[in-house]
Amino acid sequence: MDRLDPELRVVVEQIPALDLTDIPAARASLAELYAQINTGGPNPRVRHSDHMAPGREGNPDVMVRVFRPVAAASSPLPCLYWTQGGGYVLTAPDMDDQFCQEIVDTHECVVVSVDWRRAPEHPFPAPAEDCYAGLAWTVSNADELGIDPSRIVIGGHSSGGGSTAGLALLVRDRGEFTVAHQLLIYPMLDDTNSTPFSHLVTDPQVWNRTSNEIGWRGYLGDTYGTEDVSPYAAPTRMENLAGLPPATVLTGELDLFVDEDVDYAQRLMRAGVPTELHVYRAAHHGFDRMVPQAKVSQRFIADRDAALQFGFASRHGTTSVPLPVT
Repeated sequence: MDRLDPELRVVVEQIPALDLTDIPAARASLAELYAQINTGGPNPRVRHSDHMAPGREGNPDVMVRVFRPVAAASSPLPCLYWTQGGGYVLTAPDMDDQFCQEIVDTHECVVVSVDWRRAPEHPFPAPAEDCYAGLAWTVSNADELGIDPSRIVIGGHSSGGGSTAGLALLVRDRGEFTVAHQLLIYPMLDDTNSTPFSHLVTDPQVWNRTSNEIGWRGYLGDTYGTEDVSPYAAPTRMENLAGLPPATVLTGELDLFVDEDVDYAQRLMRAGVPTELHVYRAAHHGFDRMVPQAKVSQRFIADRDAALQFGFASRHGTTSVPLPVT
């Protein structure tokens, strides 16, 4: 805790501990925290609508929430397909509504947020299939949604970032469509809980080693702790990363996931995937959401927005403009 950026530490020290040993209570606690964070209310320049995407191969239909500018667009818009986080076991459909509105307002784009099923009630592959089904629906309905299907960026934070990385692998290997970019925000990628930082981060106010184990146990079910874990669930297990869309990886120096995130970014680079990596000094997991006004969070937001601009300017991974320098 002492190593945290002072602007972050003063807030983190006031946050109640998140106890995942009681998941229903943890969900309620997190919802209360997000209610305190999301104080902006509806944006009059953004409207949203809910749709049901057909489930894949016997899976139930999936709710997707589509955010778009109120003002009519003269041409198809780029799209961020967003996967919420929550350690695979937390969150709810509306927790990222304010974030999605902000992205639409900033980038004049469409955001599609998928309400994937949570573990432990629904372990892998259910959440991954939900994310894939929602993306397939987005691509199939691009014309009706006013989306340019060649400019779809997939993104997510925490377990949503891990889901995004797994989704990029599924998209590559199933070959049914393509995406332009993957935005991985402090992604949860490695199920083994064995990296150096996974042993160091134990503070109860942040995502720590105990929470991480509970999240992975819930998500992987009977395969947890075995060699049968799917690389689409834990992307660090995928041996071949070639042929994936360009990636941006953003993580904090004091995030439990920093080792796995840096390693994954380096492996993407070695596989020939255009990749940009940012590690934010003295920043913990979720710092940009808990303390958005902090200087380090503002740097993160600028880099995140530059990555989206880069992805939105691409056509299925072929970059048409350089990434702005920040």
